[in-house]
Amino acid sequence: MIYTADKIGKYKGADVIAEYMLKEKIPYMLGYAGHGAIGLLDSFYDKQDQVKIVWPRIETAAGFMADAYFRITGVPLPVYVSTGPGPALSACAVANAYYDSSAFLLITGQVTTDQFDSGALQEPYRHYPADYPSVIRTYVKHSFQATTVNQISQFLPKAFKLMQTGRPGPVHLEVPYDIYQTEGETVIPDPEGWTDAISWRTGAEPASINAILKKLIEAKRPLILAGNGVHVSGAREELLKFAEYMNIPVYTSLMGKGAVPDSHPLHLGVCGCWGHYPAVEAARNADVILALGCRFSDLHTASWQPGFAYNIPATKLIQIDIDPGEIARNYPVDIGVVGDIKTVLNQLIEKAETDGIKGDYKTWFDELAGYKKEWNDFVAPFEVSDETPIDPRRLIADIRKAAPKDAIMFSDVGNNQPWIEQYWRSDVPGTHFTAGGFAAMGFGVCGVLGAKLARPETTCINVCGDGGFMMMPHAVATAVQYNLPAVWVIMNNYAIGAIRDLQRFYFGGRQIGTNFETYEGTKYYDGELWNPDFAAMARSMGGDGVRVEKPADIAPAVEAAIKSNRPTVIDAIINRDTAVPLTSTWQMPPIPPALPTFGQIKIR
Repeated sequence: MIYTADKIGKYKGADVIAEYMLKEKIPYMLGYAGHGAIGLLDSFYDKQDQVKIVWPRIETAAGFMADAYFRITGVPLPVYVSTGPGPALSACAVANAYYDSSAFLLITGQVTTDQFDSGALQEPYRHYPADYPSVIRTYVKHSFQATTVNQISQFLPKAFKLMQTGRPGPVHLEVPYDIYQTEGETVIPDPEGWTDAISWRTGAEPASINAILKKLIEAKRPLILAGNGVHVSGAREELLKFAEYMNIPVYTSLMGKGAVPDSHPLHLGVCGCWGHYPAVEAARNADVILALGCRFSDLHTASWQPGFAYNIPATKLIQIDIDPGEIARNYPVDIGVVGDIKTVLNQLIEKAETDGIKGDYKTWFDELAGYKKEWNDFVAPFEVSDETPIDPRRLIADIRKAAPKDAIMFSDVGNNQPWIEQYWRSDVPGTHFTAGGFAAMGFGVCGVLGAKLARPETTCINVCGDGGFMMMPHAVATAVQYNLPAVWVIMNNYAIGAIRDLQRFYFGGRQIGTNFETYEGTKYYDGELWNPDFAAMARSMGGDGVRVEKPADIAPAVEAAIKSNRPTVIDAIINRDTAVPLTSTWQMPPIPPALPTFGQIKIR
């Protein structure tokens, strides 16, 4: 970075950070105070009308909120923490963002530069002085450690550029206590003009565009797979335009859910072990798949077991991803393109329209209509079930009916996630969010608050399990403190149900450490099911809380929660023995893969 003499001045390190955030027009800074952060916070004291400080009750929650905010807005927020436990607790949220291609700037404190390698309070020193960058390096795009004020000025623009270009991801900046407060000769940097000066949205070579279109035209059973890369690239409109022009069906990964409206006639649903049957069956039988920003993870591919979700090969795979490391990672490709999804789709649209390229897939659509009917006939009765305890499918269906069409849904991790995957209809693209790659429980519970910061006028709902909610119940207190009227719906089955179900299936029903029950000595199965009174917990924190045990009470409770404009917890008692339908499989080697509970295996 080249500085002009008229801009150089004496600044504290913390002042550099605060002034730079103003230049980036950052609306919020999230975090949790500690002795390693108070020097930074002091520089924001007189800037609170421009940058609002929001501090949830634990560092992990701050990271989850920032992650959620980025997914909705594309704006990376700073997350400040102290030293020692603060950075350690933030690591889970950093990893969750990194593996889902989301971003925020983690700013950690450190012991003073003259105390490096002294073992001063909370210094990670036993392998290398002030060594937190080694701890976090696996989960960030880059880690900067500033030991001078001038280095802060150098690192901040680089950090913001890195977070937002290419495949997004979190970046780490570590600042020792003394550098926050020490004055140094430097400048307040301007944000790098990367949005105009750096062409990072790379496209495909013309030969590749021609080859892709040729493969699609020659196909008899083509599909377009929308992964999370469609959301990250901001390519939802381009995806729909291309799919409609070519008249090719679209299905998604779990992270790609909501890339196109669920109600669109070309949409088949989500593919995966708990996916929608039309999507799974189509993926099994397709002859060409155009995959856009999808990692082909184990949950999406039925643990890569041939015939359960995919038959690649013989199905020809065209894979487009901005990260070259994802191309052909898990499946061989017929055509692989390293490029930005939005840019490549625009190239495909332009070439197809210019040359008048369209395919005829009538026979394929007739086959797909049969898959859709089979699935709809299976799922529809559960959506109106009056059984008690409440059927999870009735719960999700009634939440959907009661919520506005554009409601933002943050599902947590656990059985609630595949229930939302199968039954929540996202007819407004870009309104469904969940944790995929790292799959951190609690992300949805806190992430819904980040959503509310990003879209204060929009209804924001989290569906979680009782296990996930108990990891982050303080989210309700944060919502009350900052007037963030989110709605939490707890699928209460007195268990970490997803893991208990694995014990039931893979370990002969031997359940240990997964049911919430009272214990008496060594009598592991003699206890009664037990959970706190979640509704009372919410009320004790200043929010609203209601317990729902009858199906008829679901929709009124959701409607009342939304209308109240207050943070509200709905504790819904669900049938703990209802299993999520398995439409493909997931394997825990060396145990053989499970067979689908709906649909059939077809290996071509």
